[in-house]
Amino acid sequence: MELKQSVKPLGIKPEILLAVFIASEVYKSFEVDFVITSIADGKHAQHHSLHYSGNAFDIRIRNIPEKPMIDQIFLEIRRRLTKDYQVILEPTHIHIEYQPLF
Repeated sequence: MELKQSVKPLGIKPEILLAVFIASEVYKSFEVDFVITSIADGKHAQHHSLHYSGNAFDIRIRNIPEKPMIDQIFLEIRRRLTKDYQVILEPTHIHIEYQPLF
């Protein structure tokens, strides 16, 4: 597991730490480096992004050699997490956020 140098983990929630662990295990099973590119840092499309509250993180995908493997990794992460997590495949990364459905 690696953090991009600009990543700020301040305020990261325990639920996100659990998702980081699970996603890391998926990447490991595909023998791909797991790099977190954003937690509570950076600029995000929405001013109310869950990144700012420590409830979201992004994972690099540019180091994954083929699109079918990206899709498999994405689907496996989504399968392993509960419905309280949103797993979104973006053009440059996998975005994971914790947003429980009460």
